[in-house]
Amino acid sequence: MIGVRSSEQKGGVAWLLLAMLLLPAAATAAGDALLWGPYVTGTDETSAVVSWKTAGPTAGGVVAYADETTFQEEGYTAEVTDDVTTSLHHVALTDLTPGTVYHYAVNTDGATGPDCRFRTFGEGACTFVVYSDTRGQAPYFTPMERHKLVADRIAMEESLSFVLHCGDFVTFGHDLDEWNQFFASGRQMLSNTTLYPALGNHEGNRSVYYETFEVPEWYSFDCGRAHVAVLDSNDWAKGRLDEETVWLEDDLAGAEEQWTFAAFHHPVFSSNERHRGGDRTLREAWTPLFERYGVAGVFSGHVHAYERYEVNGTEYFVVPCGGEALYPLAEEKMAGYANSLEHTLAYLRVHVTAENVTAELVPVATLSEDSKEVVALHPPDAVFETVVMTPQRGGGEPAQTPLSPFSACAAFGLATLWLRKIW
Repeated sequence: MIGVRSSEQKGGVAWLLLAMLLLPAAATAAGDALLWGPYVTGTDETSAVVSWKTAGPTAGGVVAYADETTFQEEGYTAEVTDDVTTSLHHVALTDLTPGTVYHYAVNTDGATGPDCRFRTFGEGACTFVVYSDTRGQAPYFTPMERHKLVADRIAMEESLSFVLHCGDFVTFGHDLDEWNQFFASGRQMLSNTTLYPALGNHEGNRSVYYETFEVPEWYSFDCGRAHVAVLDSNDWAKGRLDEETVWLEDDLAGAEEQWTFAAFHHPVFSSNERHRGGDRTLREAWTPLFERYGVAGVFSGHVHAYERYEVNGTEYFVVPCGGEALYPLAEEKMAGYANSLEHTLAYLRVHVTAENVTAELVPVATLSEDSKEVVALHPPDAVFETVVMTPQRGGGEPAQTPLSPFSACAAFGLATLWLRKIW
């Protein structure tokens, strides 16, 4: 790592109110008829999947689309019709041009939805966002009151290739009403970029997750110079940990991209009181592979406070700040502790180039210590810290630096009030 810069900026709320007014209208007649979406998944250099959900089974929905240049001159010039009678629709757009912004709209039941957009992956630099833990905390607040703050800010990001969600979309994975709230609160973001998901414990390994996002339990994808391995860190996968670890090593060994990353829900390093030390089983199984194959960054959630650790050349980011109730960290930190931020809704913005990777923690809102109130909103240019990473791929054995259980480090103050939580 060649440099770390930290700063915290605060501001008023006028910018946020103006930004919300300037965002595109969330829906027209067709949009109002959709329970979910539209949302985009599975994007690569030449294809993407546009999805939406209706209140009941329908058929004949149309996705009209065009690249940016064509759209500005002629409007939508291509379309794909979904002839399957279902309530959850997935329409693949193929033969797209790499590194290109596409406009699209969903037409269903004779009504046209809003103009939305996404970006196909290119070969060079890319920018993506990481966050997680977007569920509400009844009766104190809903996703529309908290997750929407973060999602609408992410929707304002320019040149975004994708959003990586590290799990806990909802409290109960089988509860469709909670999924309705997730999609409603994230509508502006989800309709205008690509989402790549990881399983959280609250998804419960339910079929809803797989049907919604059409991804396997663990998988990987490429974007420009970045390769991302998405893993299942949950207890139900521990019985097949050897299988998953073999897959991970094969995936990392075969990655041809300059930069590699990994994402999963449970952090392997943490100073959270309820998950002291992080997941030891996963740490012992996976961190040697991250070191051996030069993984630049590992992204997780789950513990509801931002933390960063730097261990044997890999940055470990814990970014569970997407709208859930937040809680404090312990004063004692594991070896490798670098920084943390409590009681703040936020997301991580990652920019990948040939020369380096820049990761910025973007604070959105500061919450009261009991998470019941929003006490401050941060301006769009606020950055808590910037971390710069340089290439380190090349193989070899992992470093043998011992990981002491905990070491005394400077820490932020502890809050005394804990919210009742569902685990």
